[in-house]
Amino acid sequence: MSAPGIPGAWRRRLVAASVVALGLLDVFLAAKRHPVLRIGPIDNAFHYSVVHGSRYVLLVGALSLLAATRGLLHGKRQAWEIALGAAGLTLVAHGFKRVDVVGMAATVSVMAILLATTASFPARSDPSRARQGVAWLVLGELAVFVYGSAGLYLLDTSFKQPAELREALSQTVALLFLQPANTVEPVTLHGRWFVDSVRVMALAVLGIGIWFLLRPVAHRIAAGKAERARVTSLLEEYATNSLSYFHLLDDKSYYIADDGRSFIGYRVVGSTAVALGEPVGERQSCRDVTASFARFCDLNGWSFCFHQVTPTGALYLRETGLSALKLGEEAIVSVTEFSLAGKSFKHLRNTTNRLDRDAFTASVLPRPLSEHDLDQLEEISDEWLADGKHRERTFTLGAFSREYMRETEVVAVRSPSGRIEAFANIIPSYRSASGNFDLMRRRPDAPDGVMDYLFVRMIALFKERGFEGMNLGFAPLSNIEGSGVVARALRVLYERGGRAFNFQGLRAFKEKWHPVWEPRYLVYRSDIQLPQLALAVARAGERHGGLALSLGRRPKERRSESA
Repeated sequence: MSAPGIPGAWRRRLVAASVVALGLLDVFLAAKRHPVLRIGPIDNAFHYSVVHGSRYVLLVGALSLLAATRGLLHGKRQAWEIALGAAGLTLVAHGFKRVDVVGMAATVSVMAILLATTASFPARSDPSRARQGVAWLVLGELAVFVYGSAGLYLLDTSFKQPAELREALSQTVALLFLQPANTVEPVTLHGRWFVDSVRVMALAVLGIGIWFLLRPVAHRIAAGKAERARVTSLLEEYATNSLSYFHLLDDKSYYIADDGRSFIGYRVVGSTAVALGEPVGERQSCRDVTASFARFCDLNGWSFCFHQVTPTGALYLRETGLSALKLGEEAIVSVTEFSLAGKSFKHLRNTTNRLDRDAFTASVLPRPLSEHDLDQLEEISDEWLADGKHRERTFTLGAFSREYMRETEVVAVRSPSGRIEAFANIIPSYRSASGNFDLMRRRPDAPDGVMDYLFVRMIALFKERGFEGMNLGFAPLSNIEGSGVVARALRVLYERGGRAFNFQGLRAFKEKWHPVWEPRYLVYRSDIQLPQLALAVARAGERHGGLALSLGRRPKERRSESA
């Protein structure tokens, strides 16, 4: 089965490569005074000024072709139109440039390719960014016009004959359209530099204007109450992924299936839509919404991927034609089988017994949380962030805020004096058999082993509530499989990136609880997109302004990291 969405990714790359080649060829041919291939005396049929002007037209066409390339790769219809129009312009220019047969043949070939692949370029442009492009073109060229007219009128000594105001205006128009200024002849180096500067500025304005016109659609998050309510309902009915609760973060947008039985939560980073896990909902609807979401991304000129997908999700997403790459593993402790007995848990057993003897306790804080307890939780969070140089993140994690703490259950470890030493907050598990928590933070001066003590008590709590496991979270790049270039690169990063990322330390922290490890995947369309997708996934977790759970609540500008 082919990958979902609008077909033609390889055709778009072929077209873009052809357009780049034609643009570079046109630049080369514009620099040559004579055709590469002559046809008898016809190459001398045009006046010098016409030939000279056609070289500048070639430069305009070449720049337009090169500027349209990125839009072509994203399937932008406007980029296709610009490329076809620019090719037509260069075809005319080659004809007047003493009938440059090589250029004309290359241009006709590219135009034929463009016309044959029309259906591969359906992506729309962003109206606001298109307006920016038009404004840049109009205002930019107006500024260059004023600059050129003033220079031609005032720089009398730099030209053979002084230009009257009307003549300066008309010759500046010629320069803006990269035509030769027939009645303005520079006689100094400064004069020649000035004429060239007008042309260069005109070309730069054109290129930047096209770039604005062809930028991907800017995504604007606008989830309404009804949409959020539908998503919440689907989570309660179908969600089993440990990341499910984070669909309610304010950084998520929702793509809901036409039948209302499934949805995709995602965040747009640059020109990439990063989906959180797999689609949530009824299985067949999830397959359908995947194909529909792919078409939606194509129409907006976005790449897309699904981040931290479960094995079940990866299976049916592969059935739609997508590829899956293992990103790491998630650790799940069996709370029904967990016991501190035995040699392997001796250290944990000694830690738990020591803190029990010292009258430390762990319990769920009464709700609603008191202001005194909230003050302590905030103090712990601030100290934890500052002490270990941690930083708040988002997308697959929650953020500390007093509002967020009020919305979730908080398990806290208290010292004999009643001071809270460490805490974790429990988040809904929906249909999962494993209990989930999000933030876990401790005071820098808390007793050694306080987090282990908290974990032991949380395992007991989840067991009392009838769960089969407790999810310890994701270990990135853990146990990567495969022999390909990408898999080898990920293993090298895992093994040698310890100083920067501490991947192995994170795995070791979770491993001591003897968990069951479940693989998690990145699901995507094409290997060639992997560098772009990896950057987008990394950026999706960065904080950009206040994000909160639920109805637009604003947390402090921090984000939790995994333990």
